[in-house]
Amino acid sequence: MAHPIIFNGSLGLGLMLVSLGLNATLRPNHHLQSLEFPVPTEPLAKKFSLALMKIWGIRNITVGVLISTIWTTRDEKLMAKALSAALAMPITDGFVSRIIIGGGETQHWVFPPLLVVMIAGLFGYF
Repeated sequence: MAHPIIFNGSLGLGLMLVSLGLNATLRPNHHLQSLEFPVPTEPLAKKFSLALMKIWGIRNITVGVLISTIWTTRDEKLMAKALSAALAMPITDGFVSRIIIGGGETQHWVFPPLLVVMIAGLFGYF
């Protein structure tokens, strides 16, 4: 069995995803600015940008609720598998940030090493 801090930390990650997703869904302008993305001034581009931010928010809410729900099962292997699937999110988001605004990837890439350690612990490697 993994240390309880590792397993319970996954709930913290899930709830953090939900909170970020809610902010992006309910306040897309603010969330774009906090991620240092430009908010377009042209109406159609702005509408598109805000729609994408809402999609990003719903994605985060969905994955966060999934991780939080798995936490209630106390199944460490299932949590490790869910976190393994979620690992693609911060990696991809970091590349998108780097491509679009030329930086900001470290806001996302701080999470993969943490996830890898948590996944290894949940799979029983230490």
